[in-house]
Amino acid sequence: MKWIGKIEEYVSGLFFVSGSLVSVYAVIMRYVFNKAPTWSLEVFEYLMVWAIFLGFGMALRENHHIVVDLLYDRLSFPVKRVLSVIANLIGAGFGVFMTVTGVEMIALAYRQHIVTIDAAIPIWVTYIVMPIGMGLLAFYFLVKCWRATKGDKKEILGHISHEKAADETTANQGGLNLS
Repeated sequence: MKWIGKIEEYVSGLFFVSGSLVSVYAVIMRYVFNKAPTWSLEVFEYLMVWAIFLGFGMALRENHHIVVDLLYDRLSFPVKRVLSVIANLIGAGFGVFMTVTGVEMIALAYRQHIVTIDAAIPIWVTYIVMPIGMGLLAFYFLVKCWRATKGDKKEILGHISHEKAADETTANQGGLNLS
């Protein structure tokens, strides 16, 4: 699974850097040479959207997503485990739904032969990232669901909470009380 993550990181990074370079090029052309390229904003937007859609799965995989855990932290481990499984199944369902919807959207755009306004890119090409990004998101939700089902403490408690619990256990075993 690590190779998928590496490919995802490199491709997302490539899109982000490419979008940044297009933006810099457009600024230089506009303000230095007074010849703004009409296609640059459109290409910049699509490159950034591609980087972001690929980044959704990476954020979930690395637990860098938004978490509201005010109530969750106060629950017992078995309840957290059940809630983690349910939440990840719901997330996977959303990812699958968006993947299927993305494929349908590409098929419709392909049949309609629509192109973007400035760069004349077939619009279905710009939509390809949706099923790819959402498919990866669904995959990572399923991986997290599997880990929660197995009772993986790092998955259920979170990386920081898991480390804190391990530190407290180690300290208490050594006779130290951190309270």
